[in-house]
Amino acid sequence: MINCYVIGERFIAEALCAHIKNYALTELKGYSFKFPENVNEFYLHRPDIVFVDTALMPFDEPTMNIIRGISTTIFVSKDAQMAFEAFEHLALDYLLTPISYNRFARSVNKYQHFRGMAHSIDLYHKPEVIESFFVKTDAKGFKDVLIQCNQLVYIHAMQNYVVLHMVDGKQYSCHNSMKEMEDSLCGSNFIRIHRSFIINEYKITAVEGNMVILNNNETQKLLIGNTYRKSFFDRKNLRMIRKQKPLTRILNFSRPASFVFGMGMIFYEFMLMATWEGGLL
Repeated sequence: MINCYVIGERFIAEALCAHIKNYALTELKGYSFKFPENVNEFYLHRPDIVFVDTALMPFDEPTMNIIRGISTTIFVSKDAQMAFEAFEHLALDYLLTPISYNRFARSVNKYQHFRGMAHSIDLYHKPEVIESFFVKTDAKGFKDVLIQCNQLVYIHAMQNYVVLHMVDGKQYSCHNSMKEMEDSLCGSNFIRIHRSFIINEYKITAVEGNMVILNNNETQKLLIGNTYRKSFFDRKNLRMIRKQKPLTRILNFSRPASFVFGMGMIFYEFMLMATWEGGLL
């Protein structure tokens, strides 16, 4: 299922919401008749596609960058001249109002096609998940110890070596850098939260402000560094259970008036399609 969110003036939002509800591959996660004041709404719903009315676009590029980092954007406008602007903002597609059902479906299918391609590439390049690894724990390099990842709580950087803290309280020192440890554990459940700490995400038992508590042990309370704070909390928020806001149904084609309006829109769109054939549509 492709989750969608709509930002647009009322008549644009109503048309898109109706198409989303009627299309088998899409589900409506939310809508707004004005651009949201903050991006928490997008972090909450994490829609696959955000339809953005160009008339309501924010002027600050950082906000659009945040949205693009969460979702794919498709721009909607009354003005054909805005098509170039849409692609300048890295939008996947551009819809000219009034939006026909067929044109909407083509846009969603384009997203589905590119998502399938990206998924295939991701599977091909997906790093192998590491379940265990060896480290040399003596200066002469004669002893290699096998470390089970599910028993490793965190890695602590010292001066020219790192210390591996295990679930049972054991500690192993090895002459590796934090960069070497971070690269070797890439793709696993280990995340760097500080220049001196790499932690096992599955050993987190609590987060207090800018501190994490590991393995339900107050002595293993580690600081989240400024450099790594945003990425850590973004990752944490993905696992946060939030209260869903009820959606208000804004369009009902079961009513006679809505049906007449819908048939009128279909006829109007058909005439526009005939006019624009060979153009942007």
